Amino acid sequence: MMLLDLLFDIVFNIYTSLGFGSKEYKIESKMEKIKCDHPQAYEIYVQNQVLFETDAELSRKILDLNVKSKLAVNNTVKEIYARFAVTV
Repeated sequence: MMLLDLLFDIVFNIYTSLGFGSKEYKIESKMEKIKCDHPQAYEIYVQNQVLFETDAELSRKILDLNVKSKLAVNNTVKEIYARFAVTV
């Protein structure tokens, strides 16, 4: 049992140290998923990556985004464009 606990701790530490469980990784992966339909939104993300990860409101919108819903993605992208004053 102790060996299993140790093994779990090692796997968990590797997982978190590589950043897979982090907020930044989740935001980046969601932005990667919407990149094919909205490349300009992805470019805004790349240019302002620190702001996307540190601004509480913006990061919450991205983290709560359901990337399978086209309507939700379109609404979030419109909010990103409005926030960064992009004309479409």
